[in-house]
Amino acid sequence: MWNKHSRVNQQWDLIYVKDWIAEPKKGELNKDFGMYVDRTFHIVSGLPTGRYLDFLGRNLVIKTQNGRRSQEFYFHQYTRTIRTRTNN
Repeated sequence: MWNKHSRVNQQWDLIYVKDWIAEPKKGELNKDFGMYVDRTFHIVSGLPTGRYLDFLGRNLVIKTQNGRRSQEFYFHQYTRTIRTRTNN
């Protein structure tokens, strides 16, 4: 507790060594996020045209499928973010 406002500032979770589950490796499912680590996927619109999300410069745009790497994405385990395959 901090004396200035008498509230808890930080909380911790204790995990015993025998109960520790390692981080998922490449190709394994991350159960917290429901995504496979470093597996390529496309983000497709649910509208009837079925267009793909594309990365152009610093912008995300919706375009028809063109087979470029700018339309390929993957889940990055270390930062827990979705990244594009264009520039890794």
